[in-house]
Amino acid sequence: MAEQVNQRIENMINELEQMRRTNLFDDEEIREISRKRKEFEYRIQRRVKQKEDFVQYIAYEIALLEDISLRRKQAKLGEKKKDIEFAIAKRLNKIFKQFIYRFQNEVEIYFEYIKFCKSVGFDQAISGIIGQMLQIHGDKPKMWQLACKWEKQEQNNLETARNFLLKGIHRHPESDILYLELFQIELTLCFRAKSEEQDVETQLKRADVIWRNGIKHVHDIHFLFKLYDICLKFEADDSIKNAIKEEIWSNRDNKDVWSYIASKELEGVHWEEIEDYCDEESNYSEELKHFIGTYKEALTQFSDESLCTKFLHGLLGASESVCSDSQKIWAVKDAWLFGLENDVLSSEMFEFGFEVLKLENTKSEKELLEILKSTSLKLKQSVYVWEQILALCKGDEKLLLQTLQEATKMLKPNDSVQLWNLMLENVDSKELLKKLYTKFQNCESSVLLSLKPKLLKKMYEINGLKAARDMYEELIKAPPTQVEVHKTMIEIEKSQEKPNSKNIRKYYECLVQQHGSDNVEAWMDYMKFETELGNTQAANIYRRAVAALKKELVEVFINAQTMAKLK
Repeated sequence: MAEQVNQRIENMINELEQMRRTNLFDDEEIREISRKRKEFEYRIQRRVKQKEDFVQYIAYEIALLEDISLRRKQAKLGEKKKDIEFAIAKRLNKIFKQFIYRFQNEVEIYFEYIKFCKSVGFDQAISGIIGQMLQIHGDKPKMWQLACKWEKQEQNNLETARNFLLKGIHRHPESDILYLELFQIELTLCFRAKSEEQDVETQLKRADVIWRNGIKHVHDIHFLFKLYDICLKFEADDSIKNAIKEEIWSNRDNKDVWSYIASKELEGVHWEEIEDYCDEESNYSEELKHFIGTYKEALTQFSDESLCTKFLHGLLGASESVCSDSQKIWAVKDAWLFGLENDVLSSEMFEFGFEVLKLENTKSEKELLEILKSTSLKLKQSVYVWEQILALCKGDEKLLLQTLQEATKMLKPNDSVQLWNLMLENVDSKELLKKLYTKFQNCESSVLLSLKPKLLKKMYEINGLKAARDMYEELIKAPPTQVEVHKTMIEIEKSQEKPNSKNIRKYYECLVQQHGSDNVEAWMDYMKFETELGNTQAANIYRRAVAALKKELVEVFINAQTMAKLK
């Protein structure tokens, strides 16, 4: 291996010498280049080849080429390119060949090799690389597509590109990407035949055969849509376009066909078949009439949320050439109401439309409430719907409580908590709070237990300290109680002008009795409270904490207490 590496290094001597003579690099830089190359050569000659060694060697040489190019520009030097750049490119070509030979299954190597060949002008080598790649990776349709694109875009050789695709389709008869590429090529050749006054009819037949064979093997409606889009892009002959349009219409039992046709109507591509579904008396443009008619008929046939969402998004995205802003607003509102009546609105679309209705301020609260209450069972599982109902019932306590009860039955527990939180944030009546608390006590959902601290705080804010103390006493009768319940009550007592130490101590005792085994902070706070009062109870609390805490938390507590003393 050493002899082979030394031979390779000797072959680089002339190249390095020319770098020195042209003053592209100084002696120290050339020694560094020689050292790095020798290191890389040893690494790629090892018995066990590593992909990363080849990658780093190639990256180094490409970076060196870029550096040389930059230095030449700065020095305005053009001589000895054959002895330097060309020599590096040839060596890189050999390294790439070794790389591919050793790691044939790595597809990205071929891409990098092709990119390199393009950058240094080795275009003739690319066809051979592609051929080698297809031999090994012909089981991947994308490889045939890559080969086609190279011949079509870089070599402008449509015949060779077509042959690659035909071979690829032979191996992958169900590959949509290969049929689509071939269809584009055939339409391009049709266009050339027209401009060069050649046999257009034969070329049209070939294009027709391609798409018809494609739909026999590719059973995906979106494949048809892509074929028709290609026809529009390449201005295909009407006979082909109309044939594909008919094929699309014949698949109208698929809801996606209606979405596609509607989108094309906005672009000015018309299907005569949908005229029967349009309202000719409306003042909208023909494109918008056809778009709306298509979607309304589709939603009549397919009760589908996603279809309705596309309908609304399509209207919102309609261009100024299709409708004015005022027409767009009316069309969106009409589409939303249509979706509501036919029970095809998603939760998101319902929220969007309802917010628009509120902003318009054209409907009374009673009418808005009726819309909310008439929503389907599906939408009544949306927190938003119930939030809006609660907001509109704000002045009627009886209706508020009734709504909350209905909502709790319909919603998931976590969503119910969200509604309860909303109620508690907005309640300002002693009577309503009392009823809420009674309802809370009768509630069976364990998730709602998280509301206890908030309920306690609200009781204090509205009914005062005594009511809060009474509620706390009731809450702790049914343990376990959350840590926050005790903390909230402690904060309430501490916030008084003359805090009741006896009560605060009692709350701390409840806290450590219920949570003292796994809550270091509770013991720390209790000790701090007693210390600030100047009592001698802190030492006793310390011993109780060490005895009560889980083993893994004892050390944490001791360390925390030590740090607290240092502060």
